[in-house]
Formats: sequence, C-alpha cells, structure tokens
Amino acid sequence: MSPSYSGSTLLTFLLANHPRISTIGELKASAIGDIDAYICSCGEKFTECSFWQQVIEAMRQRGRDFSLDHFGTHFRSSSPIIDRILRATVRGRLFENMRSLAMVLVPGCRAARDEILSQNKVFIEVVEAIQEANHFLDGSKDPIRLKHLEDAGLWDIRVIRLVRDGRGVANSYMNHMGVSMEVAAKEWVLKCKEMNNVMAFIPADRVITVHYEDLCRDVEGALLDIFDFIGLDGNDLPSDFNHVEHHILGNSMRLRSSGEVSLDEKWRRMLSHKDLDIFYAVGGDVNSDLGYER
Repeated sequence: MSPSYSGSTLLTFLLANHPRISTIGELKASAIGDIDAYICSCGEKFTECSFWQQVIEAMRQRGRDFSLDHFGTHFRSSSPIIDRILRATVRGRLFENMRSLAMVLVPGCRAARDEILSQNKVFIEVVEAIQEANHFLDGSKDPIRLKHLEDAGLWDIRVIRLVRDGRGVANSYMNHMGVSMEVAAKEWVLKCKEMNNVMAFIPADRVITVHYEDLCRDVEGALLDIFDFIGLDGNDLPSDFNHVEHHILGNSMRLRSSGEVSLDEKWRRMLSHKDLDIFYAVGGDVNSDLGYER
C-alpha cells in the first residue's frame, strides 16, 4: 500500500523473485489500456503470452467470467450508487460503519462486492497454482481495496506500507500529471491520510513500514526484513533478479538490460524554493511524521 510514485513497482518486482511469492503486480488490473498493444513484463505481447493464456483457461475451467480486458477483480460497479459505496475513500469508524450498513440496505451492493471478492479469490488460487507458490503479492496501492480484502476474512493478510519522501512523490506527480506543486502535495497528503485511516482497522503486528530510500540504499537488508515479516526464508532469492521471468502488469523493468537499483532523488535539483515552500505549507507536517527532515 502506498501513494503513487513511491516505488511500489520496484518493490513488487524485487519481491517477485522469491520462489514462494506469486504475483502479477496490481491485481485490480485497472490501467492496462489497449490489450492488443500491451506488452507483458516477460517481453511477449499480452494477448500472446503463454502465462496469460494459462490463466484464461484455468479461470474458464473454474467457471469464472474472465478476459484480459476485464479481470473483474477491481472493486467497481456499473451501478452509480453501488460504485460510489465500493470506491469511497477509507475514513473513520463512523463512516465505515455507514458503509457497512449501506452494503446491507442498498439492493445488490453486498452481492456485487462478494462477487468481486470471489473473482479475486479464484484468480489468486489460479496464479499461485501456475507459478507454484503459496504467498500471493497484490501490488495494488489502494487503501480502500485493502479494506475490502481485510473485511472479507478470506486471507491471512500482511501489509507492506511503502512510504517515500513526499517531496519526491510530489515532484513525480508534477512531472507525470502536469499539475502544480499545490495540487500534487494535496493529492499526496490525502493518500497518506487515507492510508493512516485504513491502518486503524488492521492489527499493528500485521503491518511493516518500508521507506523507499532505505530499500534503494540497502536492497538486501530491506528484502530480508520483509521476508522475515511474512515468514519466508530470504536465502531462497536468486542472485540476479533480472534473469527471472515475471508477468507483472505495468512493469517494464524486466525489459531493461540492467537490474541495478538506484535511488531517485531528482526532486533535490528539480524543485524550486517556491515549490518547496508550497510543499512544506501543505504537507510538511505529514512528511515530518514519516521521518523526513527539511
């Protein structure tokens, strides 16, 4: 779980090298786009990749309605009312109690959520069987998705809370989305607050916080801490993660020639004094709470 541009793709890619971890990246699969033009991280066309053909067939055999352009694993609905209930950001206990009540009172809402949960459950089982692993990593970053999965009680969930210096996140928002620092900082603060909100519903011993900067500076140490947290042997990792085939959605790292991990702190030279002043006014306290100094 993390805000966008916090290093979740990198972390997913690194964790996927453990032989007992199964993953396809973000299980919600909401940003694939044109499936005919999409390239799987293994290098094959998405629609021609043998792994995804196995998934399609296995889902069909399990009686599930599944296609590469509609996984059915994202908590959304064609009904505007149900969709709003499912995707509303995580807030306090009073609001979440109201959401639970709405699940019961709004016709079809609970059934819609349960169907999506069932689709996730079967998909996870299928991918674990194909990849011969017994720990599934969902690289989706959304707190509300985590809340739905946790409430279901179907899995023994461990949460990796990935954080990054907000100045770096805001700088990436500005560059990728073409927005101002004020907009970028506010978006980051809102996501951090939503992450804090969902943490109130999860026991502290089932959450590990990882700093993006620590991960980049000491990859092995950070990974060993995570493996210990989820009960896996870190000695099972291959020596070169760039030679391990993956099928991670949205991840182009497997297509690059170098497997080197480097710390991205371009914000230090790209952000102006004015940008930084705006950031500190909007998100300075949140950044300090995460352990980052000015």
